[in-house]
Amino acid sequence: MREIFVILVVILVLLGLTALRYRKQIAGILGLARALKEAKDAVGHSRVISSDEKTSIPLVNCSKCGVWVPQNKARKIGEIFYCSDECLSVASVSADA
Repeated sequence: MREIFVILVVILVLLGLTALRYRKQIAGILGLARALKEAKDAVGHSRVISSDEKTSIPLVNCSKCGVWVPQNKARKIGEIFYCSDECLSVASVSADA
């Protein structure tokens, strides 16, 4: 039993000396592993965002200036879409004249 204890102490001392000698390399390896884990987490997070983009919003064409805008941001009068309040007011003024 005593021999096993001596062998374990010798192994621990050797591991300690090795770690002391190569501490900069060990720190570099741990930093690299940490950076790879952060990159993996960032990629996983971006995949979640891209899966939300599957629910796309159709684009509509402004009947005044021709700009394409998402349908949920366009101004709609009847079946006619406008990109902004400015185009809507210009179209209203020209329709009244």
